[in-house]
Amino acid sequence: MTDAPTKAKREKPAAKSGPSTGSDPVQVRERAVPKAKQDRATLLARTVFWISGLMALGAAGFALVAASTAGWHGFMLLSGIAFVAFILLFALAAGETAARSLNTEPAAPPRADSLAAAALDAASDPMLITDARGRCVWANAKYRELAKSIAPLAAGLSLPAPDRLWPGSAGGALYRLSKAAASGEQARETLTALGGSGGAVYSVAVDPMAMGGALWRFAEERSSGLEAEPGVPDWAEHAPVGLFLADGEGRVLSANATLRAWLDAPEGQALKVKDFLAGDMARSFLRTRNEKGVVRLDARLLAREGVESPVTLAVEWDEGRPARARAVVYGLTAAGTPPGVAQMIAQHTGGRAGRTFDDMFANAPFGVARLDGADPGAAIVEDSNPAFLQLSGGAAIPGTPFIDLFDWSDGDSAQKAFARALSGRSEPVALTLKSGDGARDVHLFLSPARSGKRAAYIVDITELRKLEGQYAQAQKLQAVGALVSRVAHDFNNFLTAIKLNTDDLLVRHPVGDPSYPELQNINAVVAHAAGRIKHLLAFARKQTLRVETVDVTETLSDAVHLLRQSVEEWMRIELRHGRDVPLIRIDRDELVNALMNLTTNARDAMGGKGKGTLTITTEAVEADTVRNAGAPDVAEGKWTAIHVTDEGTGMDEETLGKIFEPFFTTKEPGKGTGLGLATVYGIVKQSGGFLFARSKLGEGTTFTLYFPGHEPDAEEIAKTEARKAEVEAPRKPADLAGRGRILLVEDEAPVRTITASTLAKRGYEVVEAEDGEEALEKLEAEPGGFDLIISDVVMPGLDGPGLLKAAKDYLGDARIIFISGYAEEHFSHTLSADLDISFLPKPFSLQALAERVKEELGR
Repeated sequence: MTDAPTKAKREKPAAKSGPSTGSDPVQVRERAVPKAKQDRATLLARTVFWISGLMALGAAGFALVAASTAGWHGFMLLSGIAFVAFILLFALAAGETAARSLNTEPAAPPRADSLAAAALDAASDPMLITDARGRCVWANAKYRELAKSIAPLAAGLSLPAPDRLWPGSAGGALYRLSKAAASGEQARETLTALGGSGGAVYSVAVDPMAMGGALWRFAEERSSGLEAEPGVPDWAEHAPVGLFLADGEGRVLSANATLRAWLDAPEGQALKVKDFLAGDMARSFLRTRNEKGVVRLDARLLAREGVESPVTLAVEWDEGRPARARAVVYGLTAAGTPPGVAQMIAQHTGGRAGRTFDDMFANAPFGVARLDGADPGAAIVEDSNPAFLQLSGGAAIPGTPFIDLFDWSDGDSAQKAFARALSGRSEPVALTLKSGDGARDVHLFLSPARSGKRAAYIVDITELRKLEGQYAQAQKLQAVGALVSRVAHDFNNFLTAIKLNTDDLLVRHPVGDPSYPELQNINAVVAHAAGRIKHLLAFARKQTLRVETVDVTETLSDAVHLLRQSVEEWMRIELRHGRDVPLIRIDRDELVNALMNLTTNARDAMGGKGKGTLTITTEAVEADTVRNAGAPDVAEGKWTAIHVTDEGTGMDEETLGKIFEPFFTTKEPGKGTGLGLATVYGIVKQSGGFLFARSKLGEGTTFTLYFPGHEPDAEEIAKTEARKAEVEAPRKPADLAGRGRILLVEDEAPVRTITASTLAKRGYEVVEAEDGEEALEKLEAEPGGFDLIISDVVMPGLDGPGLLKAAKDYLGDARIIFISGYAEEHFSHTLSADLDISFLPKPFSLQALAERVKEELGR
């Protein structure tokens, strides 16, 4: 009697320990009864469905066919019957669909213990079970509440699947989750709910079940705003940069007030990266997900009122799941941040940007200080980030009065400056920050006060100020160059006409004539004026250069004799050549001209001593050497350096900073033009090089010229050698008379008239044209009919190079001589590329013109 109960107790747990497959007969019987009832109910519903359908069709057909005999009353009655039948038909169809979706018997989950089932149903997170085919078979109360809040209509008819709660907004994430559930794999994604959920962010996990199907768990995340971390809004909300957090689908999970103000997006408005990044930059943003550390993106921000603004983004992705991207948006116009500041992020962050906005600002490349009061003039620094400590030279430590960190000797008072910073305007306030290595120019931003405290943002703009100064200097130089080029062209034309007419008079009034000295004085004044114009063109980098490959060692060896002849005997010139000095591309004559100016300058500097040595040294250097000397944007490779060192009196720092300015001189009035060093500077810069000066009072001065090295190819070497052989032994013709047909193209009538007259007196047949169009007509009328073309370069309408290009098919074997007082830079390229073109700069003499014509026709 006592064994029976004991046996029963042993069998009971054993029955529970096996898999819940429904093999228990009691359970089978329990499920069989409702299954049979359900089958009978389904059969009855389908019978009524088909009967209703036939009634509806019959009534509708009878109403249409017999309407005339039954009258309008019969028509209305039959139409009503058809309408009611159709409604019943729809109701039965919807009911059967709902019954199918709610029928959990074909793929019912394993029956669990009542306590476990109750625990799942009472869980605080929504849960859903799907079968192997992806159909919803069970959901807890929280999931049903979530479904009703998002899609009440769908939830009322059946148990909605996740793709009905997130329609289209998370297609990629849902596809990956469904695929993982079907293949029995784990997966985790982030979904943003719509509708009544208020835009909550859900982390969705899919876990496979042993009996097939998958368990879906939905965990709501609480990071929908910057308020998720106490104290962070003081540092981030009104920072002078935009900040946002985005997920792997490009949805913005949070953004600070600065970015939302730029976008004119109120708090709570859903944002996507593609909503505010122009073009394909949203895709580029998502592609940075595979990058390590901080990634820089240059993009255009779609700001308020459709305005596009250039910005720089610094993006870093969290490697965990779900994926998160933290981004900083820098914009010069909106935030006052200097361009290129985002390039410093990787250096300051060490490749990682931190986990929170607070960490991001702790590693920011701009200064951040937390003040203990709302009034910055009376506030004390509570805390500073490392960047601000570095900017202030370690002075911005806690307890320091904020006002004492700045230099108020120049500009506005502290009260006015802080008032402008607190005015709410977007313009930054420019101040001078005291620093260990000298004062630094900064922009100050102040955040709105919260709880009686305020945050200050300090952006270093020292380099920006330097760039602005360089830009202003470049603008001045450009203006001077434009003015000089216009004046030079007209002025040299006037000088040419004076020079040629004076030379013509000298032929009729030779040596011994009373007028001869006065005519020579006129020529001397013309030469002096032409030299001044040439110096101005050199300074403005507007010279017409014939660039060629030059061996510096060979050129200086030839030029040193000329340099020694230009100075007094007490001055020694030593030349020291380096090894393997690279070839350079430069106008050989202008290089000698630059060295001549430096030699003359050294002679004047050592003139007070009455003795001294000028040392010219050449050497090959690397790009780093040029860069360390202070040159920007230095090309990699070998460079040639020419050092010119004198033993003169030297210069102080103030004088050294002005020596390359035009018309600046330390010489006595009448002994210097102030254009010598300015000319050297222009020649070097126009040749792609750099010029630096180093000097100390009483120790002399060293000028260093840097030129990029050049490696010529075989074709260039062959052309250079052929050119050398052609001009190796120039011989001046004894007789300047000759024969030949010349087309003279010149828009200035005085120059054209005297030039044509001079050439005609020497036996040449001269055809005149006053512009390029007239010359082209004459060439078209007589193809190959001229032996020589003499053309001005700058003319209204079709200029000289344009005429050469247009008349290429009509020139035949004619030689070309271009004459000009000034030509644009592209003409220098034309001369450098085609060595067969001859160039005669204005003003020229009758002798030089006749010799050049004789020489060209002799070829």
